[in-house]
Amino acid sequence: MKTDLELLQGQWKIFSLELDGSSIPEAHLAGASISIQGDKFISFGMGSEYRGTIELDSASVPKVLNMKFTAGPEKGNVNLGIYELDGDSWRLCLATRGSTRPHQFAAPPGTGIALEVLKRC
Repeated sequence: MKTDLELLQGQWKIFSLELDGSSIPEAHLAGASISIQGDKFISFGMGSEYRGTIELDSASVPKVLNMKFTAGPEKGNVNLGIYELDGDSWRLCLATRGSTRPHQFAAPPGTGIALEVLKRC
């Protein structure tokens, strides 16, 4: 049986994004994607490129991920998050600021939390 990291390998298109309680218009997501190769990610979107490493804990409930940024506007930061994988659909919820991990798949106003739905390309 494959690990979640093995299942995430490849290219993912950002299908929807909600940040701080506001949905990001679909036009802003055109071309936005994340590529996973090994434990490394490259994310393109909204005019920037981000690079880093991803760590998963699939035994946690909900499943936990940490995204450590090594290049781009977030260089040096770590986003704590939770995730779900369902075939070719990946849902993740990330704290874009601070050190508190989200506990549910929601992005309430004023929290700095991003809720993303991605589809395999």
